Parts: sequence; C-alpha cells; structure tokens
Amino acid sequence: MGLLKILRRLFRPRLHPRFYAGKGVFVVVEPYTAEGRKVQMLDISEGGCAFIYNGSKEELKESGLLSLQSEDIPYLERIDFVSKSDNLLSDSNDKEEQLRRRSVEFKWLGVFDRKKLKEFIKQNVIGRTS
Repeated sequence: MGLLKILRRLFRPRLHPRFYAGKGVFVVVEPYTAEGRKVQMLDISEGGCAFIYNGSKEELKESGLLSLQSEDIPYLERIDFVSKSDNLLSDSNDKEEQLRRRSVEFKWLGVFDRKKLKEFIKQNVIGRTS
C-alpha cells in the first residue's frame, strides 16, 4: 500500500464501512437509455458504491440517478448520486471495449430509503473491504 493511501486512511477514515457486493447485485444507471444501463456492482457502503462498466467516461452522466437491484429485483430506485472517481481499467483503442471503474457518492437519502439501503447491504454483501 502506498504511503499516500496510508496517510489518507489515518487522517481521513471512511465515514461508513465498505463491503464487497455479492454475485447478482447490480446498479442501473439512468438515464443512459430508456430502461437504464445495468452494470455489476463491486462494493457498497451507506455513503456510496462502485461499479465497472464498458465504454467511455462521457457515456455516463457525471451526476444523475441510479437504482440498486439484487438479481433482477429492484430494491432501491432513483437514488441521486454524484461521481467521485472514474478510472480506466483496460487499455483498448475501441471506446466500447474500455473497462472503467466508477465510484459514486449517494446524495441525501430519506429515513425510509436509508433503512432500505441498510437492509440491502445486509442481504447482499459477501465481506468487508480493507
């Protein structure tokens, strides 16, 4: 682990623990298409989540709405988010073949949505990240 990462964790720890998402847990990003764009979730916390998608950075809006799904069952819909990072994972000249990792922060959630998010996390994670 790099020195900067260690220092960040010491002086700016995460507000919420982050967990690896289980198999079949998806994020649907709206309004990429009429029905949204379904992508595999990597990890989640009460503050946000991360996912991998194919394509260019410009294809997904910098801010918008997303929904959380387990298998094909919608769990939490139309969550406001803001992108925190979007990094290229693979070097491909074809923009449609580029794998990218995007981390997003959830904007304000009401009491009932926060409770549903906690239930979603409890039911759909496989372990805590470091």
